[in-house]
Amino acid sequence: MGKRKTVWPTEREVRLRFILLAIIETACIRGVPIERLLLSYLLLRNKPTQEQLWEAISDCLLLDEMRGFRFEPGSEADRLMRKISSEINQS
Repeated sequence: MGKRKTVWPTEREVRLRFILLAIIETACIRGVPIERLLLSYLLLRNKPTQEQLWEAISDCLLLDEMRGFRFEPGSEADRLMRKISSEINQS
């Protein structure tokens, strides 16, 4: 039997996972019911694609309780979110 090749997530996917986790935590603090965040949290336990992570982040940020949420301007998370957003808008 051969060994399975380990497929590691890209650096961007790892960063998106941390961003999603931070957004979930902030949403909990802001009073979002956990049931509305459960799918995003479960996604972190699997091997999501970059597109799935981005969709989960977008879904969380569209919740009423998250209105006005922004990462600190100029932070690494803010720059990555802007970059991905512009890439998506161009396609």
